[in-house]
Amino acid sequence: MKKIAWLIAAATLVVAGGYSVVSLGRWEWTRALYFGLVFLAAEVALSTGLILRRLGRAPRTGRSARDLDPQTLAILRANRPPRPNRFDWLDPVSGRMNVFITMLVGGGVLLSGIAWLVDKVASRTTTPAGEVALAKQLGSIRYPRGGLLVDDVTVLAQAVPGVEDPQLRKLLRRSGHGG
Repeated sequence: MKKIAWLIAAATLVVAGGYSVVSLGRWEWTRALYFGLVFLAAEVALSTGLILRRLGRAPRTGRSARDLDPQTLAILRANRPPRPNRFDWLDPVSGRMNVFITMLVGGGVLLSGIAWLVDKVASRTTTPAGEVALAKQLGSIRYPRGGLLVDDVTVLAQAVPGVEDPQLRKLLRRSGHGG
């Protein structure tokens, strides 16, 4: 089964590489890119398989910690690199300016100030006269009073629903359906 998998991966690599070259020769860029990606995937799969096979063959020594040379172990432990301080930029004695925190806090204060300014300007530009003018402008596109739905009583009382309603007739006239 492993030989079949290796054979399929190698065949995929060869065929995808060939089709990629043929597609480039025919100026079919999209197809060449596709086959190039298939070629790359097959290449990665084959190389990963080869590496894992090589690691599987590596001799494993069943030595325990007692069997190791204590002098070699002591030298290794003495020369272990120090644990990195990932937050060294926060340490005040490091001599850094802590620009990240300063920019973060300063940016937040600046954005809050801009938002406050926009809110103040917006509250000053709204006046009762402006609201009345806006209401007049929006009056031409408002829904008819009472909404667009006709209740069941009106539907049953009229032969043609909504014929006697002037607002509905006005709405239908705007859309081109009313008389």
